[in-house]
Amino acid sequence: MAHNPYFKDYSGEQNIIEDLSIEIIKTMGRDMIYIPREQYDKNILFGEAQYKFNKAFPLEMYIASVSGFEGEGDIISKFGLEVRDKVVLIISKKRFNKEISEKYDGITRPREGDLIYFPLSKGLFEINFVEHENPFYQLGKLYTYALTCELTAIDNDEFDTGETDVDVVETERKRQVYQFALSTQVSNNLSFYDGETIFQVFGVTGGTYSNATAEAVCSKYNDAANTMNIYGISGSFFYSSQTIKGKDSGAEFYVTGITGTNVLVLITPINSTLDGDNEHIKQTGDSLGIYDFTDVDPFSEGSY
Repeated sequence: MAHNPYFKDYSGEQNIIEDLSIEIIKTMGRDMIYIPREQYDKNILFGEAQYKFNKAFPLEMYIASVSGFEGEGDIISKFGLEVRDKVVLIISKKRFNKEISEKYDGITRPREGDLIYFPLSKGLFEINFVEHENPFYQLGKLYTYALTCELTAIDNDEFDTGETDVDVVETERKRQVYQFALSTQVSNNLSFYDGETIFQVFGVTGGTYSNATAEAVCSKYNDAANTMNIYGISGSFFYSSQTIKGKDSGAEFYVTGITGTNVLVLITPINSTLDGDNEHIKQTGDSLGIYDFTDVDPFSEGSY
């Protein structure tokens, strides 16, 4: 045999290397938070999964990218400013098994798609690739994982990990609103636009605006619950036999009261003028006569 039989891979020597690796990571590394990803729903229309993050596991990790973040960095594209920072993190297999695998059923190793919270930059990094064979079988055993992670953009994911610094990612995208109870609709077949300004109207349609204004959020009229959420109130709203009216939509409803004042809703990612919103495009087209959206055959002049 080519291999010298007097040199063997002993478990005692393997344990020494593993313990030294853990000590170096604990000494030279940083405390991070490992956040597993769970799928809770699926958007059938777009074929996209929706995820939630309900667990968080503190774990020390060594930053292999010692000279700074890697990747493409900060770039300006046609979609705006994009930050594409990458980082390589080294973690101990033994420590991962003890702190995560034994506490979270189903995770046997770091998974692509899970998140790492990096306290120094206060950023959430998604694991893109897990390298489990580097260093390559020292004394016949593997001791660490190398995680290649990239700064992630938060979509509509849910965060309830119990870690304040992590969960704030979701709460900052929400706004406290007032929930108005509505009753009779004054204007027929009209609905409020998300993000439009609404006014208090005295009397019925045609009344004058008061000095009370608010900007509507998630303001679609809920036929089942008869409610609408608003924020940014200035002035005073009156509820007895009064109506509120949308500045852009023209929708008008009677207000019966406030059913909730501590409601959190996701901030609508459009500005107050509804730029880029399909409803605004339709509204502008209707008002200016640019395009008739009720026409089912706009191109053949009725031939088909």
